[in-house]
Amino acid sequence: MKKILPISYLFLILVLIFSENSFALTNDEAANILKELFRKEFKILEIKETPFEGFWEVVAEVGQEKMVIYVNKDLRYIFHGQLLDRQTKRNLTHERLKGLRKVDVSTFPLENAIQMGEGKQRLYIFTDPECYFCSQLHQELKLTKEIQAFLFLYPLRPTSYEKAKSIWCSQNRLSTLEEVYQGKELKSPSCDMRPIDKNIEFGRRLLIESTPTIILQNGKIIEGYAYPNTLENILKSSSSSNS
Repeated sequence: MKKILPISYLFLILVLIFSENSFALTNDEAANILKELFRKEFKILEIKETPFEGFWEVVAEVGQEKMVIYVNKDLRYIFHGQLLDRQTKRNLTHERLKGLRKVDVSTFPLENAIQMGEGKQRLYIFTDPECYFCSQLHQELKLTKEIQAFLFLYPLRPTSYEKAKSIWCSQNRLSTLEEVYQGKELKSPSCDMRPIDKNIEFGRRLLIESTPTIILQNGKIIEGYAYPNTLENILKSSSSSNS
């Protein structure tokens, strides 16, 4: 014979389920926690549950830097660091931060870039002199009159840094960059390399790990060049997102 639970028991179970699912970390609670961590001004961008049970993910902008902080659901424990998934070998924190990237291009140090073209559509490109796909993208840029590109030399290897030096210290940086892409060996004259060093520092702050990396006028970041007509597709994407 089946036993029927009293209505009061059923009500208690429903209350427990409802209260557990309805609990959410509020902005005020998160702000009070962040005040204990940071003395700078901050802005909370998003709060959501983490892939692992028992923690909330708080995305905040501290100064000019975006950060991810993990808060235990009883608000006692705080974790600020890299969350790794051992099974998939992924850095979930790093991927989350990269997904949040959107920059203000009006703050870009264009004096440290090489200008190419005079079109109305601006692109900002981090390029490596030894990068094959960068050279392919460069060829496509030459055929496009709609774009004004600002090329930030972003060498990822010591040998590439030497080539960046040859380019930056030359009298005509754009033509020298094209010569390097064509495989020509150039001398490395001496000049002030601080602009290239600043590009490297700038790119690291934007979490740029590969080249080419393209940044649109609206601040969206696109990594890589993997197919023909890349710029055509990028321009369509940019115009649709701005409309």
